[in-house]
Order: sequence, then C-alpha cells, then structure tokens
Amino acid sequence: MTETLSDPQRPRIISATRIEGQRVDTPGHRRTVKTLLRSRHMTVHLGIFDPGQAGSLHVHRTSEEATYVISGHGEVACGGETFAVGEGDLFYGPPNLPHQFRNVGQTPLTLIAIYSPPDEPPLVSNLAPEDEGPA
Repeated sequence: MTETLSDPQRPRIISATRIEGQRVDTPGHRRTVKTLLRSRHMTVHLGIFDPGQAGSLHVHRTSEEATYVISGHGEVACGGETFAVGEGDLFYGPPNLPHQFRNVGQTPLTLIAIYSPPDEPPLVSNLAPEDEGPA
C-alpha cells in the first residue's frame, strides 16, 4: 500500500518492506517498482532492477528527478551520454530529459527516485519514436 499524505504536517515512518511492488517482466526490462510516498510536492519510488536489465527510456515532462543508488552497479543513459552509477551516487535529471537506467552488475541495482512535482514511474517508454533519439 502506498502512503498518501492526507495530513502533510504529520511526520511518519514508511516501511518499504510492507509495500507491495509492481513487477515488470518484459524481457530486457525486468524490475520491481514500489511507490513509497505521494504528497502534494513529490513522489518517492523504490526501483529494484534485475542483473542485466534496464528501465524504460522515458522522460518526466514537468518533474525534476533525483535518484539515489542504494546498492548495485549500473549506468544511466541521457543526453547522448552514458554515466556509470554505483552505491552512494545521486543522479539529477531536469524536466524533459530522456533517460534510462540499466543494471550492469551481477546483483540487483536498487534505487530511490524522487520526482517533484509528483510523477508516476514510467513502466514503459513514454516517448514518441521521433523523441527517442540518443538517450
């Protein structure tokens, strides 16, 4: 169950282990996504990518994204470049930047993504073919 803040002035602890994830089993894109929090100003997701798998190539039209790598080794393709990411790294993506995360390690790649203003995790590409150019 996702925590939706009906009273944003009240602090709370949210247990990711108690939230059921949505499994994506598309070949090449196998991962689990959990929406941990929705509020008026942000959405927080936990993503767990299987080894060798990637997220969808996508864009957040109006949201900034900050993604923190909890564990694993991966890469993020964006703006025609590919950047290595690993435990302790933070990716920042401005609005309207096509990007894609990929697990290049042998263990799960676990990420926390925060979108502001709130946005949903794109489980499939949300780009038109003419927008897909180099990630």
